[in-house]
Amino acid sequence: MTDPIPFMTRRARLIRGETQDEFAEHMGVDQATVSRWERSRGHPTPAKLGEIHKIITRAEPSYNPEYILASPTIKYVCKLDDFSKPLLLSKGLLEELGVTLENVLKDPHAFWTEDDQRVNETVQSDPRWRKGEIAFIETTHKADPTRHPGRWWRTIGAPLQEGDAMLWEGVLDPRPNQFLVKLTPLRAKEDAS
Repeated sequence: MTDPIPFMTRRARLIRGETQDEFAEHMGVDQATVSRWERSRGHPTPAKLGEIHKIITRAEPSYNPEYILASPTIKYVCKLDDFSKPLLLSKGLLEELGVTLENVLKDPHAFWTEDDQRVNETVQSDPRWRKGEIAFIETTHKADPTRHPGRWWRTIGAPLQEGDAMLWEGVLDPRPNQFLVKLTPLRAKEDAS
């Protein structure tokens, strides 16, 4: 089975809207420790894992529209079978884009980039996605160059249990990166030896 610690750690950090440094301070550890947790190079103590779990479970009701709309962090809820069809955007994402929810819902393609479409096509073309075998997705892709020149989105996305929707959470990163889409299955396939 895939190690859930990296996803849980990043998800908890993004729910809080914190950098690794800020999350480390909140957790009472150093930034390198948080980095190791997020890269599956180490695991939190049971007490720290309990704190991470509390952050996530407190946020599970966050799938309600009021929480997402009010969130100061970057959240994007869209259709599971077509990420270009938004359902909700957080206050933090709307502020980052400099638009209103009504603008986005009225004309979503005005805010949709070529790299956003590459992510959508890459994920949608994976048969494991269509079969519901993917636990979560990680991406790195270019942000809109007119709004965020030279910046990249780093996101984590997971299907919502409540229906045919997907919740993305992310941050803008000023460092140049490469396009990446990583799909993590619910269960790691057994070695074929």
